[in-house]
Amino acid sequence: MKNLPRILFAILLGLIPLMGIADTYTDLEERVVEHELPNGMRFLIFERHDAPLVSMVIMVKAGAVNEVTNKTGLAHFLEHLAFKGTQTIGTTNYKAERKVLKELDAAFQVYHTAKQKGADSATVAALYAEFKQKQEQASGYVVQGEFSEIYERNGGSGLNASTSCDYTNYYLTLPSNRFELWCAMESDRLANSVFREFYSERDVILEERRMWIDNNPYGLLYEELQSIAYKAHPYGHPVLGHLSDIANLSRQDVRAFYETYYVPQHMSVAIVGDVDADEVIILIDAYFGRIPSKPDPPELITTEPGQPGIRRVLMKKGKSPRLYMLFHTVPGGHPDELTLDLLSIVLISGHSSRLYRSLVEEDKIASNLYFVRGNHSYGGYMRLVGFPMEGVSAAQLEEAVLEELAALEENPITQEELDAARVRWKVWFYYRFSSNSSLAFYLSWYDRCKGGWCELFDGVEEVEKVTCQDLMDAAERYLDPDKRTVALMEVEDE
Repeated sequence: MKNLPRILFAILLGLIPLMGIADTYTDLEERVVEHELPNGMRFLIFERHDAPLVSMVIMVKAGAVNEVTNKTGLAHFLEHLAFKGTQTIGTTNYKAERKVLKELDAAFQVYHTAKQKGADSATVAALYAEFKQKQEQASGYVVQGEFSEIYERNGGSGLNASTSCDYTNYYLTLPSNRFELWCAMESDRLANSVFREFYSERDVILEERRMWIDNNPYGLLYEELQSIAYKAHPYGHPVLGHLSDIANLSRQDVRAFYETYYVPQHMSVAIVGDVDADEVIILIDAYFGRIPSKPDPPELITTEPGQPGIRRVLMKKGKSPRLYMLFHTVPGGHPDELTLDLLSIVLISGHSSRLYRSLVEEDKIASNLYFVRGNHSYGGYMRLVGFPMEGVSAAQLEEAVLEELAALEENPITQEELDAARVRWKVWFYYRFSSNSSLAFYLSWYDRCKGGWCELFDGVEEVEKVTCQDLMDAAERYLDPDKRTVALMEVEDE
C-alpha cells in the first residue's frame, strides 16, 4: 500500500483505469484481524509496516442521540472531561481529591439552588464564595494536562476526540514501540476516569457554544434547521447541547451517562500500523479484558414520522445571505446509500456537477454550492448549502435550485455523468485507506455504527451495478420539493 497516494493521483489525472486496481480492496479486507473480548469490546487490527507508527481509534456508540430533555450536551461534555485523567493520572493524591470533589459538588448544588430560587444577593454571594473556595481546594490536587503530556513525551501525535449525533471517538498515533503504553492508558481511562475540573471545563464549553452558535448567525441558522427538520427524533437536538442544559449539568449527570453508555459491547477499536496482530492481541486481552461487562444501554425507540409538508425558517441576522435545504433520506447501511452518494456527486460535487455548472459558473447567482450527505444510524439526509452572490437573496437561490431539480425530469442523468461520478466515488473510496488514522476511523465507524466493518469494502462491486435510472428514481423518491426543510439567512435590515 506504499503506492496508494500515487495511485490516487494517477486516477484523478486519468492516467490509469480504475479496474486495474479493483482487487486492491479485497487484499485489504483479507488483512483485517478481528478480535472480540468476553466483555463484548471489539478490536480490528490491520498490519501496515510502511513506517514504525500505529494509529488507534476508539469508537463509542454514544452520542447526542442518546441524550434526553434537560440533559443535552452530555456526550460532548464527556468528551472534554475524558482527557482530565484517572485515579492515578492527573492527580497528586486521589484519595484526598475525591473527598474534596464531593464537597465541591455539594457546595455548587447549594449555591445553584439558592440562585435559581431567588435567594437574596448576600446569601448567593456567600454560597458562591464557599463554592469557589472548594473549587480552588480541589484544583490543588490536579496535575494539569498530565494525560496528554505522557503521550507527547512518548512521541504521540493527533491526540483528540470528536462527538457526533451517533458516536464519540478518541484517536491517537504513536510510535509502534509505545503500543503497550496506549493499552495501559486507555484501559485505565475507560475503567477509572475521574471527571475533575468539571466546573471550569463547563465554562469552556459554554464559551464554545456562544462562539459557534449563539454569537454566530450561521450557527444559529443551522441549529434552527435541525430543530425543525426533526420534530420527534433527538437528531433535532444540538450536539453541543442547549445553553440552559449545559449550565445546569452536574458531574453526577456526566458520570451517569458514562456508566450507562460507555459499555464495552458498544465500543469498537481499530488498530492500524506497524504492529504484529498476535502480539497485539495478547496485550489487548491483558489490559482491556479487565474492564467489567455492563448492562446494555436502553434502546432508542423514537422514530421520526414522515414529513407531511414544507418546513422553513427565515432569519435576518447575517451580513451575507445563506441557504440550507434539507431532504430526509435513509439510515446508514441502507441499500440506497450508495445511489445517494452518486446522485449527490452528479448534482453538486465539484465544478463539473449540474447545479454548480448552472448556478455558479453560468448564471452566476451563487458563489458556491455543495451537498452534505448525512448517513446517521437512525436516518440520513441530503443537505444543500448555498452561498448567493452579492445582490441575490437566499430565497432567489432557493427557487433556482428547485428549478434545477425539477429540470431532471426533462434532462435525465446521462451515462457519462454516472461514469464520472463513479470515478469520483472510487477515488474517495480508496482515499479512506491512504493513511493509518483514516483507515482506523472507517474500520471502527463501520463496525460500530453501520452494520459491520466488512461493509466498508462492499461498495466497489456494488457501485458498478448502479444505473442512471436508479439515480433518477432516488431523486424522485428523496428530493421531493414538497417535503423539504429550508433555512434562509437574509441580510439583516440596516
